[in-house]
Amino acid sequence: MSTTNRQILPQATPPSGYHFRDVQLELSLKPFWDNTPESRDAVCRELFEQWRPLVRYAGTVSVMLWIGDGSEILEYEGDMNTAFEWGRYHGCVNAIGHNAMLGAKDSGRADHDAIGLDSKLRDSEARGVHRRSYLYRPEPAVFTYTWLRDLVATLKATGAEVLGKPVLVGGTFDIGPEFARSRFKYEWHPEICGGGSLFGGKFIRCDALLHADSRRYAGFPDGIREGTTVGTFLGRQSRCFVADCGCDFLWFSNGFGFALEPWALTGAIFDGSAFSAGRAEETASSILQFWHDFRAELPALPIRTRGTNLATGIDIGSDASPLREIYALIAHVEPPVNSPWAALDGDIGLELSGWMSHIARTPGNGFRYRFYTHDPWWLNSPWLDRYQRQPYDIYLPLSVSRVLPDGKVEPPCDISFLTVDDSHGCMPPSVPTEVIAHVLHAREFVPDAPGPVVWVYPFDAYHDIVKGTEAAPGLPFFGDWFVRGLISHGVPVNTVADAKILGGIDAECPGAEEGHTKGVLPGLSGSVLLAPVLPGAATARLLLHAQAGGRVLFYGPLTECEDLRHMLQLFCSEELEGDFAIDEMNIRHHSLLSAGAWSEVRGGEAMNGDVASGKDHGMIAATLKSDSTLQGGKQRIAGAWRRLPSGGVIAWVRGSLSTSEYHPENPGPVKGPRLEDLDARSFITSGDIARRILCYLGLNISFDGSKGRAPVLTIHRHRNAYVFSGYQPDVSVALQISLPMGAPVFPAQQNMVESSLLHYTGPAWWHHVCRAFVRQESRSAVVCRVLPPIQHGYNSRLLVSGLKNAEVRFFPEPGTETSLEILLQPLFPYFQGNFQVPNWVHSPEGPHVLVCGVEGELLFSW
Repeated sequence: MSTTNRQILPQATPPSGYHFRDVQLELSLKPFWDNTPESRDAVCRELFEQWRPLVRYAGTVSVMLWIGDGSEILEYEGDMNTAFEWGRYHGCVNAIGHNAMLGAKDSGRADHDAIGLDSKLRDSEARGVHRRSYLYRPEPAVFTYTWLRDLVATLKATGAEVLGKPVLVGGTFDIGPEFARSRFKYEWHPEICGGGSLFGGKFIRCDALLHADSRRYAGFPDGIREGTTVGTFLGRQSRCFVADCGCDFLWFSNGFGFALEPWALTGAIFDGSAFSAGRAEETASSILQFWHDFRAELPALPIRTRGTNLATGIDIGSDASPLREIYALIAHVEPPVNSPWAALDGDIGLELSGWMSHIARTPGNGFRYRFYTHDPWWLNSPWLDRYQRQPYDIYLPLSVSRVLPDGKVEPPCDISFLTVDDSHGCMPPSVPTEVIAHVLHAREFVPDAPGPVVWVYPFDAYHDIVKGTEAAPGLPFFGDWFVRGLISHGVPVNTVADAKILGGIDAECPGAEEGHTKGVLPGLSGSVLLAPVLPGAATARLLLHAQAGGRVLFYGPLTECEDLRHMLQLFCSEELEGDFAIDEMNIRHHSLLSAGAWSEVRGGEAMNGDVASGKDHGMIAATLKSDSTLQGGKQRIAGAWRRLPSGGVIAWVRGSLSTSEYHPENPGPVKGPRLEDLDARSFITSGDIARRILCYLGLNISFDGSKGRAPVLTIHRHRNAYVFSGYQPDVSVALQISLPMGAPVFPAQQNMVESSLLHYTGPAWWHHVCRAFVRQESRSAVVCRVLPPIQHGYNSRLLVSGLKNAEVRFFPEPGTETSLEILLQPLFPYFQGNFQVPNWVHSPEGPHVLVCGVEGELLFSW
């Protein structure tokens, strides 16, 4: 075949996906074993040399200093020659110090209990760092503010020299007791710490007022007046601190500024037993007032944020968190990063759902991803021990993107590493080397189009629904926990769209007419849109999308949406809760956590009896168990779907949440810090129901094996390919995957294909770029291999083998359509043989070629 028109892809410039706007390296002071200039210079130079392979792709480099816990800002007097307390410990120092001051007989035990951890195995020698704190090394260095100013200057100068990049340096502010001894929080002004349910009396409340204090502070040389707000005091002290030390930004840690009790499920309007919206307006105003007070003192300094451990809807439902107003009214605030749940307890669903809920709308351009390499406080290095050097928490979050108003997607543009040093102050060079390789590989295939599932996030509706006479704070709380459960149980949700932008996308819709819109949402026709059932324009628009041929999966109670009930042939009856049976498993519905009781039943039919599925519609029924209530045997619908005349599909899952804390026969308050899944050997989840329903929308993901932890996977798009990333904590679980195009066949894998299903048992983590999909009746092992191009004029070849009368769909890279060659039963060197004329198909899933009736091998070259 002629190669005259072929073009070799240029290699001088790396793919644009590698580039980050900013790379943030988080550094504690522990590597500085003494305070000499020689040590300071050596550590700074080693830092930048280690991370140079990634930083070369960054616009700017930031070094975020974990100096202490922010008390170095609160206690700053303005004298640069004063020494400051810093994070020179392993473990939680303040609870010990505070308990000791109170004369606690067993300060170690009191410390353990004070930070909310239950010690069933008593540590008589108090060697556990959750029992007490230890100095990280004998005689740690003493640092002054002058030394800190010189460190900031050295970081900027050395970074510019080594990297040739602008270097920004920032400080940190934390609200808790963990990182450094704080006289200000626990001796001088304990009144600013809240008495919450989880960490009672230990976390600063952003709405707190200070008592009078005659001590000298840099911003308050005559002392603090009674009733000074935390926002005012922190803002003015920060203004002095950053000016004198040369810092360029601050980081607000552990949810500060977003909720009154940012680590807990509970808050000002949810006490664990009931939601009460009466204080929602007051609570939201008090949180927002903190930001106004802070910005009045420090108007322009960039603030980077950790955010809470939870999600926007959960924070709104528990604490009336005014994230929308913070984004809209407060200048120079970055949206929160992803939480470290995946590293701490493997809750990837909460990590990803929380992050997407925070970035569905952003206050500016871009958002930041954060990876947990080391922990400088708690004697663990997640990359080496928690993750076991498995990069799933790189590939899964880096598949996340958000849909922009023009229909394009935006992946993370900034990246952070907590931290570059470990608890002993060491910086093992193998860690950045290994982590950087995976980050660059993930960015080589950065998302560039909406994925197969797009979460339509009701950012405005959730903020509005928590206030007013008809407030329902339980709805956003339930909604975000529900999506967390989907992700945790195998539903690939990794693209998010603010519901507000649906109208903007409509502007380009060919079916738009004056006064109203018709048609499938452009750019989203190849995706299942996932959305909560809420009254308003977004739900109405999504129904139109389905009626025009799109696919939508709704979730939540149907009590307020008559149109959707009518389309699904459902109505609302008597409200029930408790344990229900589905097939031979149980599902538990807790009204408090599930936005109300379960009332959806099949319309026009007896509520008792089987619910059948037809060709174009179906339902999944649950039967109340007799031991849950005296009214056992009544049926409720857990999920339903209907295919519309246009070919679109509308589906719905009720969503039943519970937690291992809750028992129907002996209900008590929910405490947290998160909802714990029920025993998978006895209970199924709403995620399991959603996966069953998704089969009727063309996305079939199921698994069998043990009843241990479910696999988590994401699917995103890159240059017309489908990129699959997965984490299987139980490698005995076998996955079945099918998309509307058939079974994906992964390169370098032996893919067991039957009908349109891929049967796949992967390792603990995996990442595959897929361009070929197969349908065949016979079961066979389909091997997919990337071959070297070898001949001039070719960039790549993909060989698919083991086909049995198969239908193969191949998704080429954009720009290679005219040079694509398809060869049946290929023989090296592939110059002659049975070449096929490409049969192009332009579908919502993307342009591809279709080859039918294939036996044996098929080679694609381009």
